Amino acid sequence: MIQRIKSNRIELPPIYLVENEKDWMELPKGLPYIMGKKEELDFITVFLEFQVLYKSCLKTNLPIHWLESLRKLGYNNCGYYNLYSGGEYYDSSITEGNKITIDEFVKDSYFVDFDTLSDLKILPKWLEDVRAGVEVNLIDEVTFDPLAFNKALRLNVGGMVVKNHKKNLLILDCSGSIPTSIVKSITILSKLLSKRFYADIIVTCGKSFFVDYEDVENTDIVELARIGGEDNESDMFRKIMKMEKDYNTCISFGDDDHPGYKIDSNFTIDTLYSLHTNKHSDNVTGYAKHFKPNTTHIVRDWVNTIQ
Repeated sequence: MIQRIKSNRIELPPIYLVENEKDWMELPKGLPYIMGKKEELDFITVFLEFQVLYKSCLKTNLPIHWLESLRKLGYNNCGYYNLYSGGEYYDSSITEGNKITIDEFVKDSYFVDFDTLSDLKILPKWLEDVRAGVEVNLIDEVTFDPLAFNKALRLNVGGMVVKNHKKNLLILDCSGSIPTSIVKSITILSKLLSKRFYADIIVTCGKSFFVDYEDVENTDIVELARIGGEDNESDMFRKIMKMEKDYNTCISFGDDDHPGYKIDSNFTIDTLYSLHTNKHSDNVTGYAKHFKPNTTHIVRDWVNTIQ
């Protein structure tokens, strides 16, 4: 009896287990199948789960050690099973079919989203901690406004809005003292975090840039870090600090480099998450040390998860 391979964890593409010639004859030609015994079904399921999850992780474009994250969930040695379609049958273990690569067959509809990766505990713990802390604040502030204006339609069609428009802030130190892989990671990560956490972004290096949440989607954060150069500067950063801003949460990536000891800042921060590149440091990152938040969280070991 042919059997569709299913997972209790995620949705898998329609792939069938074929044990023998009878199964193969019953399977409509063109449907993908894997040759195997029912005793192997658990291993085959894990193999397919791994393929879908790993490709979903890669699709986030985040330079995280995804294989290490998946290994922690038990995907250590998944084996490998060939995927076929059609062909000719010889015996219970050999077919001559059209081999299909997993890359070809796992379509966009079978990629799992960011929330699912989070629910399965695949995301690095530091990202989970930040996400949990910030999203609770944001969800509490979201409501439905029936008169919200849709820019694309140019109509008041309603939508989800933030009640008090109190945003969050990301500060990215992309200067030369920060390893290139870390700069790449935090600049790529920043767009995802900004979108999910309703956050403005500050990129600081040889130049400093302030990117409002509304402009993040159309701004190349990686390019800002590149054209900013590898130096540290303070003049542009100080001008940004002169803006009147009131934020729920600030997430600051960096090291001990700072824009000077006396910063006149008009930024109000309720909660600060400091991600220092030195996991042994108790210091707040240099470009956030002048803030006076009500609560500060020192996040450690986050660099170890970056490729």
